[in-house]
Amino acid sequence: MKMTFDYTLVSIDVAKYTKLMDNSLSEDLDKGGSNWLDAVVMAIPIWSGASHGTLLKLANKIGMTVSTSGHSSMPGMLGPAAGASASYATRIDNKGLHTLEYGTSLWHLVYNEYNNANANPSAGRLFAQLKQPGPYGFQGQGGAAFAAFAQGVRLPSPLLALKLKNQKV
Repeated sequence: MKMTFDYTLVSIDVAKYTKLMDNSLSEDLDKGGSNWLDAVVMAIPIWSGASHGTLLKLANKIGMTVSTSGHSSMPGMLGPAAGASASYATRIDNKGLHTLEYGTSLWHLVYNEYNNANANPSAGRLFAQLKQPGPYGFQGQGGAAFAAFAQGVRLPSPLLALKLKNQKV
């Protein structure tokens, strides 16, 4: 007596799942970065535009824009261009590694992140009273916005990368 039966082999297409996961994480990095950027822009007051100018490179990495004043009304202040030249942003999207990094050496932004320059004008290098003094705390606010978004991130289901192969025996 000869008996035959059909069965299905199930496996995961690792290359397909890796691509799905990388695409999803890259999109989520854009969205999380956008949340971070929105929170940071709200925390940093605009004066000459230099502080917001430090965010231009990062915004470009995630496909966003940052509004800055076009130029400073203060003589000798360079505005957004000064901030852009005193900052960096890097992005890595490579086989499961997805990072976004921002840094700045813009002195008054770094100082006002942690201090109230009005409290010690010489240490804060002030030549006029700040209407919205620090500490800004923008890093904490941006981090909280990113973390809140990241709580809801879910990887794609591996079921989307299943391979089925019918067999007859």
